[in-house]
Amino acid sequence: MLDTIYSTLGEIFGIHEISGTQWRLGNPLPSTLLAFILIAALVFAVWSYRREQVSKFRGLLMTLRLLGVIILLLLLLQPSLSLQHEEKGESRVYAVLDRSQSMSITDHESDKNRWEYATSALVDEVDGIVKKLEADHVVEILTVGDDVTPSSVDDLAGQAPDAKSSAIGLALDELKEKEATAVVLLSDMAWNAGDDPVNVAGRLGNRGIAVFPIPIGQSNSPDASILSANIRDRVFPGEDLPLKVQISSTPQLEGMTTDLVVRFDDDEVARHPVTLSPGQQVIEIPMKGPNLKGRADLSLELEALDEEVSTVNNLHERSVTFLEQKVKVLYVEGAPRWEYRYLRTVLMRDERLDVKFLMTQGDPDLATYSPEYIAEFPAVGQSTLDFDMVILGDVPASYFETSQMEWMVQQVSRLGASLLMLGGSSHSPQSYVGTPLEPLLPINVEGSSWVPVTDDVVASPTDEGLAGQIALLGVEADQARKLWAQISPLYDAPPVSARPGANVLVTLGRKRVDGLPYPLVAWQRYGSGKSMFVGTELLWRLRKTVGRRYHESFWSTSIQFMALSRLLGGNERITLEADRNRYPVGDSFRLHADVLNDYLEPVEADSYTIVVKKVDDDEFEPVELTLRPAQGTPGFYQGFYLPPSVGEYGITALGDDEEQANTLTMSVYEESLEMRRPEARIDTAEQIARQSSGAVVSLDQLASLPEKIEQQRPRYQRELSIRLWDHPALYILLLLATCWEWWLRRRLRLV
Repeated sequence: MLDTIYSTLGEIFGIHEISGTQWRLGNPLPSTLLAFILIAALVFAVWSYRREQVSKFRGLLMTLRLLGVIILLLLLLQPSLSLQHEEKGESRVYAVLDRSQSMSITDHESDKNRWEYATSALVDEVDGIVKKLEADHVVEILTVGDDVTPSSVDDLAGQAPDAKSSAIGLALDELKEKEATAVVLLSDMAWNAGDDPVNVAGRLGNRGIAVFPIPIGQSNSPDASILSANIRDRVFPGEDLPLKVQISSTPQLEGMTTDLVVRFDDDEVARHPVTLSPGQQVIEIPMKGPNLKGRADLSLELEALDEEVSTVNNLHERSVTFLEQKVKVLYVEGAPRWEYRYLRTVLMRDERLDVKFLMTQGDPDLATYSPEYIAEFPAVGQSTLDFDMVILGDVPASYFETSQMEWMVQQVSRLGASLLMLGGSSHSPQSYVGTPLEPLLPINVEGSSWVPVTDDVVASPTDEGLAGQIALLGVEADQARKLWAQISPLYDAPPVSARPGANVLVTLGRKRVDGLPYPLVAWQRYGSGKSMFVGTELLWRLRKTVGRRYHESFWSTSIQFMALSRLLGGNERITLEADRNRYPVGDSFRLHADVLNDYLEPVEADSYTIVVKKVDDDEFEPVELTLRPAQGTPGFYQGFYLPPSVGEYGITALGDDEEQANTLTMSVYEESLEMRRPEARIDTAEQIARQSSGAVVSLDQLASLPEKIEQQRPRYQRELSIRLWDHPALYILLLLATCWEWWLRRRLRLV
């Protein structure tokens, strides 16, 4: 009954749900005294009329007097009733809708694209989120792509998912200062710009703003894509180009076949069948490069399957430079031994090489009647860049002047050239101890003469050697081991050990020196270039029974590997470099400059200036870009440049330095980052919900969204105090009771 009374009072005062009640007295009295007063009032009302001789209305008179006494007590005690209740605060909900290009994808076995699903879920006239929330919440709509735009139900009808990026983190970040109850995020969650939405959601959660992601699209949409391609940036026309392409595909495409097409300047040069397997796989495509010159565009296309949701990521493009100049090689040899005769043939056959030979013994007139030979080693200062690679045979160190050996060291360490020493029992490498060339070699010389090698010790490629092409000889590992074994018996070998950090490619059985494999074939990096040591005169035995194939493979791959640093642009006094040659719009060039003076010494300064030009735009004003020195590396400068638009850019040195430096050429292109990864990121949705104390709501769970958001509405505990003694009705009732009693007493002649 009391609950009914309380509810009635609440309705009178506009309170629909009462959570508690409490009685209070303005003039509180001890409970025993209060009980005594009430009993005394009752006794007084009854006693006062029992002593009087009243024939009629005795009960009514007693009641009226008791009522008056009780009202007087109420006025004295000043009781009040507190009704406790919960008051709902205003709720504002932001609906954030992704309008990036990936929302235009129609997923496998779907009849609508993602944008259509999202807009339908948001603004449907019957079951839409806005329709279900607008009665109890203020709903605001935002769309997000490259930026954040306020929108409305009517505006969405004329919009399309055409933004080139998805900065959903930016949209969430703009709401962190808003008075919001919740955020509803409709997106495929494939963000690629702005802040990480998971981190931003955490900041919203700290302010009590829950995010309810609604993932749109399939997380396992059928798709195949090219992730990367591994090929040298600079190659020779017509040479073999080992191309490795990393692709990825989803499980739905397992076992399906397609073609990987390779094109140079839009001309198809290779087509390779691919059978797709789930996850990532590497495809190796052996091919011969076309006879092109200069820069060419390389495109790789994974021909699309009907089941794929996106084909943008099936294309990979980059540029490759076909070198017009040949690699300049100087081979200095003593007597014309067998290895020299076979190696000379290999070098002359390789069209990529421009070879000069210098014989320190033999016919002194060779240089007179053969243009392939020179009479003496070039004098220092005559030409500092004539050779990309020097091969030293069995030549005594005393043949060279100290300045000539220092010149060779500078060529390797600062200008990226290479030196290869082909050991000989008479002079190499033992005569080079204490010379400027000794530190350049990947070996330590432990004696003055070669040491005997027993017949049971055979040459064997190391695991490191078999991981590359030089020691592998173009065959399988087991066959390579057999081929290397056939150059034995060696009879003798140089007294050497591998330097720390050197890479040993071929060793002698289990022979170890100072705990390291014996370096029969070893190489090391030295400054900007490389050096290699071959510790046998009998490599020509690789020709045994099989002809030139394996012997030629060793030398051609060795020379290509050793000369690569120079081919990549280290042949100028000033070397400009970038981390790659193609960039999507929005990416910065990462630029480096290695600056030497005329004496090949590092140039130390506070900065170095280069010039950025736009090759395909005559109206583009060249930009002078200041590079800053790299700490701890004298002569090395670095910096960044953000290209303003699509096109071809050239990077050169400034002023007189331009003639002493190479030129970089880079392409800037449009790339849809949105379509590179078409799958919906359910994991991102889950992380956003978890960080903000929200919940992931799928499209088929939209009916539960209003209840989840209602739970986030701010609520406040309120209390309404009703002073029962301070109401006009109480005074009127007291007056009526008193007057009525007085009137009855007059009528009964009791006054």
